[in-house]
Amino acid sequence: MDKSIIIIGAGIAGLSAGCYARMNGYRTRIFELHDKPGGLCTAWKRNGYTFDGCVHWLVGTRPQTRYNLMWQELGAVQGREIIQHQEFMRVEARGGKCFTCYSDLDKLEGHMKDLSPADDEIITEFCNAARALVPLGEPMDEGLSGAAYGIKVGLMMLPLMPIFEKYSRITVQEFAGRFKDPFLRYAFPITFDQPDFSMLAMLMTLAWMHCGDAGYPVGGSLPFARSIEKRYLDLGGEVHYKKRVLEIIVEDDTAVGVCLADGTEHRADRLISAGDGHNTIFSLLHGRYTNETIRKYYNTLPIFASQIQVSLGVSGDFSDQPHKAVIQPSEVIEVAGEILDRISIRHYGYDPTMAPNGKSV
Repeated sequence: MDKSIIIIGAGIAGLSAGCYARMNGYRTRIFELHDKPGGLCTAWKRNGYTFDGCVHWLVGTRPQTRYNLMWQELGAVQGREIIQHQEFMRVEARGGKCFTCYSDLDKLEGHMKDLSPADDEIITEFCNAARALVPLGEPMDEGLSGAAYGIKVGLMMLPLMPIFEKYSRITVQEFAGRFKDPFLRYAFPITFDQPDFSMLAMLMTLAWMHCGDAGYPVGGSLPFARSIEKRYLDLGGEVHYKKRVLEIIVEDDTAVGVCLADGTEHRADRLISAGDGHNTIFSLLHGRYTNETIRKYYNTLPIFASQIQVSLGVSGDFSDQPHKAVIQPSEVIEVAGEILDRISIRHYGYDPTMAPNGKSV
């Protein structure tokens, strides 16, 4: 059996691939452009404050659930304090109206019906669909073999297929259009404020939060990535930082290694690119292995909108405020020709590792 693997990228995907490769007897080397692990799962420090760029909640924080077992294998959650938010977020509109997306589905249903009794039927439909997905966040039986585990997951998923089929075809924005109440039509889609965001993804997120399987790991992104890096290194894997991959070496239509920016070449029996897909296909492989379908993915399918994150270390304690809120300012704001009618604000007052005592990020 081929026994060596090169992995491009030390993000969560690359580190995880390295861990499982080592567990299965492969020699592994990871080449990473940055000087630290995590990729997009990262954070940076300024004057005693930690500014996090990624983790707000993590699927798999409830012991013995499917994703939790994976994180345990990767060394990511052992001994880590998990915070379960009672609210996913709030939407505060001009005039004082407020929609709170509670993590508890019963509380959320009651709140929405108080806001709009006329939408009782659609609110019930929405909350019942989320409740039906709650088994996805239930603990699995300990000691199940691989086959038995797969059968149990399959039996769990089977009755959920009608929900997958129905709500995967609807965006959050489209579903919100069914509300009679104008404020709910405005506020509901802001909870997942991305173009064409799937209604199924929203339902699954709320189901995970309802049963405690989507909490926040104290410490945030970088310690989470560091814990998987430690697991990988403890398993005997190699990781090389500040090593930029310029090209994937291909011989007879087979990837056999990488060429680095420092001019060195490194070869292995197998190669995994755990970096950006577009860069891998069109730069590292020079677009030689593409087709109309792949080009269509990158040219036409919707992606997350570009965002700017402004991070502030504040000499004040905001722990009594909602941890995430979307607020309508009293007047619209124009930035670079774009009209903004709302601002998203998040604080980390619930995580004592993010700021000095009595201060906030």
